[in-house]
Amino acid sequence: MAVDRSNLRLSDLSRRTHTGTRLMNVKLPVDTLNAIERLTKELKATKTSVVVALLNEGLALVPKARKR
Repeated sequence: MAVDRSNLRLSDLSRRTHTGTRLMNVKLPVDTLNAIERLTKELKATKTSVVVALLNEGLALVPKARKR
């Protein structure tokens, strides 16, 4: 199943296909990076896919949070 990365969610990681990407270099707290690495092992997914899915899930919450 092809999943557009702009809509990728954690639940999609088991059935994803690769799409085009661009490099973004960020510094993360060690605890955050460790949590991401645990998720990659648990979900058997790449670090990139997990980070993109987490960002998308968080971004999906922004419109709801702004309405408060």
